[in-house]
Amino acid sequence: MQQFEDIRRAGRARIVLAARLLRALRRPGTLIAGLPNRAPTADAQAFRADQWWCRTAVLIVVIALGAGCADQPTFESQYFAVDNPKKLSQWSVIQAHDQVLTLAGDAQVYQLASPLFSDYAGKLRTLSLPKGAQVTLDADTDRFVYPVGTIITKTFYYRRASGSQRAEFRLIKANQGAEFGVNDFSLSALTLIETRVLVKRAGGWAALPYVWDADQQDATFSPAGALIRASLEDEDQSQAPQAFAYLVPNQNQCAGCHVLDQATKAMLPIGPHPRHLATGLTQGDQLADWVASGALSRDGLQRLTGLETNVDWRDANQPLKQRARSYLDINCGHCHSPTGPADTSGMFLNAATQDPIRWGVCKAPIAAGQGTGGAQYGIVPGNPDASILSYRLGSVDPGAMMPELGRSLVHAEGLALIRSWITEMPGQCNAAQQTVVHSEGHNPRLLAENPAFTLASGSE
Repeated sequence: MQQFEDIRRAGRARIVLAARLLRALRRPGTLIAGLPNRAPTADAQAFRADQWWCRTAVLIVVIALGAGCADQPTFESQYFAVDNPKKLSQWSVIQAHDQVLTLAGDAQVYQLASPLFSDYAGKLRTLSLPKGAQVTLDADTDRFVYPVGTIITKTFYYRRASGSQRAEFRLIKANQGAEFGVNDFSLSALTLIETRVLVKRAGGWAALPYVWDADQQDATFSPAGALIRASLEDEDQSQAPQAFAYLVPNQNQCAGCHVLDQATKAMLPIGPHPRHLATGLTQGDQLADWVASGALSRDGLQRLTGLETNVDWRDANQPLKQRARSYLDINCGHCHSPTGPADTSGMFLNAATQDPIRWGVCKAPIAAGQGTGGAQYGIVPGNPDASILSYRLGSVDPGAMMPELGRSLVHAEGLALIRSWITEMPGQCNAAQQTVVHSEGHNPRLLAENPAFTLASGSE
């Protein structure tokens, strides 16, 4: 954890300072010991000097180490059952001190197998449970059930362009959405944008957006959200900076995305569930770490055995279909599912849906309007240019782009993945459909409705 690294770094600095002080004190200590006294011999005088120096050394080291511990107190997350604190620091999950972020002792960092795209921002995700409480598994949905008092945070950040100030919002694009580790948070090089707090109260989950202040020392509760004008650069500066508007969603927009079941209208977390939680990390299996910390029982971990999990869409060693489905699941599946807010579309992109027609293969949209880009079907096997799905992922038109919230830019790498998946998809709608291409500014001819759809045998 970052807080332990901070303590270790501060302790080393104080020990170095103590050593320098000892060297400075050794000479006057020797002189003091050599003043007239009852020890007439040189050996006795030397003994007294060494004895004085050793006692002083021990005292200074003890003071230095004690000061290091005093400067880096441990703290625990603070749950608010009703009130929405004005400042993020009041939750006591994340603290900014001396150009570094420090996490509460009970805050566990977690990572997703395939993170949701948010304009190339990096994300730091934390989970804090009430003392002694555990996460359980809902066998009907294969989702985790979190106890009242749970606090989940997600902090969005970018690296700053070289030589820029925080107020300029000249930001560096993360590599395909890759995120920094928890030990890389030096605020001298990063710009914190927002932290979203998801808290489980007696009446259900509440979503609270916090926008980081200009001095990067704290974030302020912003129920109306925020719009931040910024520019994004490639790390190698091979492309010209791209201007964009970073949107911090308001509370209603947060709630809209987190209602995963239209029947209950209840908000739920999207990411921290068994399907999405990354396993096989270099630092170990994070669910096993949850067991070690007491957040999950061993029986609960055993119940997860055999459940389907997403892969990292960035991992070229994984099958293309699994990468594409994992990408669509985390970016689109929480809305486009049989129970999600986009249930009336009839297009289901959640991982549990296995019927290709439900993904939109050779399926006409129920109501897409300008969002079709002139194409007639959600997915045309072998032809991403004739597929509504790839058109909407590649659009920044508010009336056509998907997802509707959470991005202002096209995710070039994600779009390329979906286009490759469609290109290699076997089967066909009909011969004429293959000639349709997406269009901006004019209407290509529309084809006959309800074409025959043939999927290659055994391909899906």
